[in-house]
Order: sequence, then C-alpha cells, then structure tokens
Amino acid sequence: MTHAPTTKTAFATFACLVWGIAAAWAQPNPPDNLYLEDLRGWLKSNWYDGLHDNLGYNSARSQMYGFTDILPNGNVECIYTGFQQSGGFVTYPNPINAEHVVPQSFFGSANPMKSDILILRPCHGSANSARSNSPFGEVVDGSAEWYGTVGNTYTVQDNIPGDTDNWSERSTSLWEPRESKKGDVARTVFYYYTVYPDEGTSIAACGDLETLYDWHVNDPPDAAEISRNNKVGQAQGNRNPYVENPDWVYLAWLYDGTLPNEDTTGPDFTGTPTSVSVACGSDPGPLANPTDPCGIASLTYEDSFSGNGGCTGGNGVLRTYTAVDGCGNTSTFVQELVFVDVDPPVFEFVPADLAISCDEGDIPLDDATASDACTAVTVSVDVNVIGGPCPEPYQIIRVFTATDACGNTATAYQNISIVNDPTPGCPEDLDGDSFVGVSDVLLALGEFGCASSCSVDLDGDGATTVSDVLTLLSAFGEAC
Repeated sequence: MTHAPTTKTAFATFACLVWGIAAAWAQPNPPDNLYLEDLRGWLKSNWYDGLHDNLGYNSARSQMYGFTDILPNGNVECIYTGFQQSGGFVTYPNPINAEHVVPQSFFGSANPMKSDILILRPCHGSANSARSNSPFGEVVDGSAEWYGTVGNTYTVQDNIPGDTDNWSERSTSLWEPRESKKGDVARTVFYYYTVYPDEGTSIAACGDLETLYDWHVNDPPDAAEISRNNKVGQAQGNRNPYVENPDWVYLAWLYDGTLPNEDTTGPDFTGTPTSVSVACGSDPGPLANPTDPCGIASLTYEDSFSGNGGCTGGNGVLRTYTAVDGCGNTSTFVQELVFVDVDPPVFEFVPADLAISCDEGDIPLDDATASDACTAVTVSVDVNVIGGPCPEPYQIIRVFTATDACGNTATAYQNISIVNDPTPGCPEDLDGDSFVGVSDVLLALGEFGCASSCSVDLDGDGATTVSDVLTLLSAFGEAC
C-alpha cells in the first residue's frame, strides 16, 4: 500500500484517535414513533449535523483513493466496471477518477456535497462520462450498451456478455450498475437526500424510489461496504446510517403504516380441504390446521346444519373456522362436512338353527331383523336347498342380507336340517312300513352278529345280538 505524505499520515493518525473516542459513544437509534420526513430530519440531526467534517474536494479524493476505498492488494476499483488500478493518497490516479453517485450538476458542484466521500466512488473516467447525470434504473438487456472489463481491460460493447451481473448497462435515459453495487448506489442516494434535503433536485431525479429500494433490499451491505462506511467515518466524522441500519431505509422513505416484516395477514388455511367426509353419527373436532409466522393463538368454529348429507340423507354441516394469530390478525374458512356411512348394519335377531324330521309338518320360517346407526335397513333372504325331499334327509340354508342406504351390507345364516326319523314309539319297524312283521325280522337277522356301528341296535348296546331279535319279536304284529 502506498503511504501518504507526512501530513496525511498525521491526519490519518489523528482521525483514528478521534474515531476511537467517538466509537465509545455510538450514534443513537431514533425514537420508535418517527417515520418518513420526521425520521430523515432526526437522522440528519443525529448522524450528520455537528459530525461531518468538510475536507474539501482534494483531501476527500485523496482519502478515498488512499484510505477508504483501498483494497487489500493496494488497488482501487471502479464501482461500475470492476476495473482496478493502484491506489494512493492522490487526487487523480488516472484513468480512475471520482464519480459523484448523485451528480454534481444536481447541486451545482457546491460544497460540502461535492467533497462528501459518502457520495463519491472511484470510477473509470470513461464509465463516469458515459453515466453522466443519467438516473439509475433497470435497463432492457437487449437494447443496452454494456460497460465492464475483459481481464482487467476496460471494455464497452453492444453484445450481451456472458457474465451480465458484472457489467453495468446504459440506455438513452437510464444507467444500471452491476448487480453487486446496486445496493451500494441506492444507499448512497438515500443518504444524500437525507442529509442534503434542500440541495438541488428531489430523489426522483436519481431514480425511481421503489427501484432503488428493491436494489437496497436485494443487495444488502456486505463486509466491504460496512468497512468503507467505518473508514469514511474516520476520515470525515460521519457515516451512512443506512449502511449500519438497513431497516431505516423503509422507515425513512417508504413507510406506509406497517413496519418491516410486520405480520398484517391472518392465518393461512392453505391445504385445508373445503369438503371432508365424516362418519355418520360422529362429532369430529377441528379438521383444519392453519399456519402463521406469528403462531396460532386460537382456532374456533361454528357449525350450521345445512349442505350435503350424502347417502345418509338429511343435511350435512357447514363449518366456519375463525383463526387468530399471535399478532392479532384474524381469518376465516368455510368447510363442508359430508356425512358418510362406512359401517355395515348390525343384526338384532337371526332365527336359530333347526333340526327337524320329515313328519313334523310345516317348517317355522322366522325373519331376521337388523338396524344401522345412520339409515334405514332392508333385509332380504335367499334360500338354498341341498338334498331331499322327504323321506330323504336334506338341508335348508337361509342367507339373510341386511343393506343400509349407503350400500353397506351384513350377512347372517340359518341352517335347517331335515331328517327321516322312524316314529319314536315304534323303533322295531325297521323297514318303515308302519307294521312290525316278517320283513323287520329278516332285516334284524341280516344284521345279526354286527359288532359296531350297526343299523339294527334296538337295545342300544352298539351291536346286533339276540337281545335285539327278542326285542323285535316282542313287538311282532304291532301296527305303528
């Protein structure tokens, strides 16, 4: 780094001492109730008046090239193109000169504005002349003239470069700085019209207020800009308040009744369904989950019985939610609850299974009954017959189907077994002709000697023996 002459070194040493003392009393924050012009007036009184030292143009430029804007490699850099050359405590390094971000023509080249390092930046002389006093703004790329460097060679071209973010753009009426310096430029403009409100043009002459604010937000102060701001404070006694406190830009220039990042919107019901199917007979709680940066303080709802009752008939429910966030904002949401029946009917009565004989006459056929928590139920019956008819044994299977209004079904069964049992009072009538005679004796003799699972077993001992024949003969000749 090039050293300053002895007088400059002495000045820098003195400035560092003064800055060290001043740092012990940090500049205050403004009262909470100041906005717009009132806040700008307060910032001028507390961040500029009585602090700013008008160095004069030569001294200001010397400090800029030799101290406030010197890079670690000893160079200074053009704010618009990135072109670098050696710095030092000089007034004109050539080709870099001093760019007034707020053009001198706006204030008649008068001091202290002309010499305020906070509105000065190193700039390649050709880029400085190209910008002239054009206002800042967004330039259409396809119609722009581009200013930047190739290597470290200052370059102007009409073709869109590959690294557009590193180039400034010019149209017939606007100048757009490279992306990494847009915030620096915007904060410089805001500073100038805060501390010099009556010197020259209005802020609109430098660019659209909203555009400048967008640049400020999208390119916040980086370490290099903060370091420069502190060095300028050492050199001339005051700093740019908007570099130290970026939120003050909005409060001083764009405040509309809401604070930065203030939550003025009620909770968000995004993702909550407008219609929900719920089980008939249920009483569901909240079926919504709103979100909010301030958190949800309360979620209540009121139900009105209207809308779609679905297959259950009748009415559904229109539910109106009211959500309040932690910042006191409220929002509402209407949701339809459609009742649905997903459970089958329940049988209350199913006829018991039966076992009867062919000679018992008519079979008792009772109906099953069923109910459902939501709707009416119909019960149908299907009959399946296996085997028969009498005197052959057979089975009747009755299938009961209960169906509710939503199509849910339940099934139950009754089994009826019909058998051809001999008359209980005449077991000796083995051939079923209602008479105990010779044919019955012959059937018994045909089984005589059977030891187990015998078809003729009148005494119940499991075998066909003399005892069975004697029992049959004792009833010989009887009609059954």
